[in-house]
Order: sequence, then structure tokens, then C-alpha cells
Amino acid sequence: MTLAEIKALLRTENKSGIKEIIEFKKAQFKTVATAFDSVQQQEKTGANKELSTSTDGDTDTMLKRTIIGNTYNWMDSHKDVHLDGTFSQSIKQRENKIWHLHDHEYKLTAKVGKPTKVYEKAVLWSDLGVDKTGFTTSLMMDTDIMKSMNEPIFIEYKDNTINQHSVGMYYVKMDLAVNDKDEVEEFKVWNQHIDKLGNKDEAEKNGYFWAVKEAKLIEISAVLEGSNSLTPTVEAKDIEPFKDTQIEPLKDTQNQGGTKGSLYFY
Repeated sequence: MTLAEIKALLRTENKSGIKEIIEFKKAQFKTVATAFDSVQQQEKTGANKELSTSTDGDTDTMLKRTIIGNTYNWMDSHKDVHLDGTFSQSIKQRENKIWHLHDHEYKLTAKVGKPTKVYEKAVLWSDLGVDKTGFTTSLMMDTDIMKSMNEPIFIEYKDNTINQHSVGMYYVKMDLAVNDKDEVEEFKVWNQHIDKLGNKDEAEKNGYFWAVKEAKLIEISAVLEGSNSLTPTVEAKDIEPFKDTQIEPLKDTQNQGGTKGSLYFY
């Protein structure tokens, strides 16, 4: 949506148009992904050794990896910004029920690893290849990738060719942020968060974003491309310039919500 369309909806009675969009978004299952993976970019950015996974524990049948499912304070192609702590509550409630899948396929054969830990961690923007000082937060998953679960995906991870991941999630709490002082509530949200964004310039060009305060995390998938550009496999020599792309709309077979709503992939 354009800024003009958003402002028009803010003029509806009791902002009913905006409230309707928020309810619609909450009823959808969303995915967001991130990418960066070349040795050359690691050398350019001086990527921190904290963003690395030792391969010492690798065997012929299991790989231990840390993957980034989402990075906060970044406006994605949905015009959403996940704020710090977006998945904190969900991790507490669902830690043992958050899956590591491929391509957001919801079937037993789509499992590629056994998650051992899901957590949020402070990460330097510079370690993500972003030209910004200070820290943001990344959603991380430690996972044991099993050859017995999915051999082709296992080989892809072993060859370091999987460099994007995407979370499947439901929105829970969110606010609209608008760069217009006439929109008192929305402008307040804008000012609270705009300086924290890693791609602040993009948000300023857009004129608004959706500030996601809480979301329900369902799974993290290995994908080709996604809408949040900072979600790699965290391994030695594993950083490349980010891309920001929109994935394909969900097929009916990916709709897990039924009457409870549709799943969103990031």
C-alpha cells in the first residue's frame, strides 16, 4: 500500500480501515527470510567471529548449525518491522514445538533438523553487513540437521549453499507508524522506533511501517528467497550482501489456519 492509501484509511470513521487491515494481517500466516553467505563479503565486512558455527561436531549423518530465522528492527517487503522481543513470549510458550523445516511445507517429510535451542540474541549490525553502528536482535535456532530426515537438504547445508531462512508466524500485536505529525498516535510510534531501524532510509522513503510487537512463531524454514534480508546459516565464512525480496503468495496447501487464520512466512 502507498502512504496516500494509508492516510486515506486513517480518515475512515474511528480509523476502521486501519483496524480492518490489522485484523486481516493477524488472520494471515506470514513468512520472512534473510540472506548473506560469501567469503568475499565476510572479508569486506570483517564479520565478527561470534557469528560462526564450528563444524567440529559434524559427522556423516548430523550437522550442528545455528540459523538466523529473523532479524529485528528491519523494514521488510511487507512494510513490517519486528521490534525487539517480537518472539520472546512465543519462544517461552512453544520452544519445544518450533520446527526446522524446508520451504514452509507442513508435513513430516519436510523436517530437516532437530532444534535444540531457539532464542533471541543481540548482534552487531556490522556483523550482518549493514552499515550502522550498534546492535539489533536476531532470532536464532541451534539445530541438529539430520541426514536421515532429508538427505538433499542435508547435503545443501553441508556444502554451505543454504543461506536464507524464513519464519512462519502469526501476528499478535502491532501498531501503525506514520511519518506525519498530523497523525498523532501513528507519528508517536514512528518516532519511538525509526532511529533503531537498520534500513531507516527505506522506511523514510516509504513514509510508514507496521511495528510488530508480538508474533507467534511456528517454524523456521530453509528457503530460496524471503522478505527479510538478514537470515543466514551462521557458519564460518558465511556473510554476503543482503537482498530484500518478496516470496510467492501461499498456496492453499500452506494455509494452516482454516477458520483460525492463515500462516504468514517471513
